[in-house]
Amino acid sequence: MPLPMFRGLIPAFPTPLHADGSLDESGLERIVVYQIERGASGLLPLGGTGEAASFDLATGRRIMEVTVSAAAGRVPVIGGVLAPGLGGALDIGRMCRQAGADGLMVIPPYYARTDQEGILRYFRALVPELGLPILYYDNPFRSQIVTAPETIARMAAERLIVGMKASNTDLYHLDRLSKLVADDFSLLSGQDTLFVQQVILGAKGGILTSAALLPGYWAKIQALAESGRVAEALAAQGRLNPLMDALFAEQFPEAVRRAFALIGLPIGRSLPPVGQLSEATEAALAAAVEALVADGTLAQGVS
Repeated sequence: MPLPMFRGLIPAFPTPLHADGSLDESGLERIVVYQIERGASGLLPLGGTGEAASFDLATGRRIMEVTVSAAAGRVPVIGGVLAPGLGGALDIGRMCRQAGADGLMVIPPYYARTDQEGILRYFRALVPELGLPILYYDNPFRSQIVTAPETIARMAAERLIVGMKASNTDLYHLDRLSKLVADDFSLLSGQDTLFVQQVILGAKGGILTSAALLPGYWAKIQALAESGRVAEALAAQGRLNPLMDALFAEQFPEAVRRAFALIGLPIGRSLPPVGQLSEATEAALAAAVEALVADGTLAQGVS
């Protein structure tokens, strides 16, 4: 049975920045090494967690180049393409390919309101120009459209996409899709808080924000779920609830940046319009990180 092209834990990670908002290349290299050494199966720079929409094309290119160089072929690097329309998506996708990306994660157009046929027209126009395997980014909260499982399966059948990040809390949607696609379709969870549930329904791994901090722990959870030890997998996932609650409470992805600082890997602050965390969320995040470091779940720094 052929394996999915992309599988396992693929962190969507923040972009390290200096105090003036410029790219911190050394910091980026450090967190790439941190994630790979701790079990990441791939990397996703320039996603929402990476604040892709805040960077110009030249900075995006450098983010990709540094990530690809630091990864050194050990894991695939998937560039995020979060442009609102065709022109921007073509520019970003080509840039990622030229910088050495192994694949792309592409969101549907979200400025010009569209329908199911419009999504198909968009990907039919886009994909032949990019020359890389494509993951469909199903995120109704950001794209303002629910993509039908049948539409996604049709894109897979037409070889427009090789998989999907499922950032959709509708588990029935994922269950229906998993029955429509082949076993080698890279169906990936995009919901940290529902990862086990999505694996049970057919996800082959996940593109998760919290996996930037502890990819190996999430990989163990995936192994438990896939082996039928569902109660243990859910319990292990539940241990991360305080961390996930703090990471996604407000001012995303500032809390992810603060978590890296708390484990000895400072990567700067988020760019506007993202602001600082409230004192309550800072305290909750610190407590969650401290507890996970104390029991050995979360590692400090680069080994």
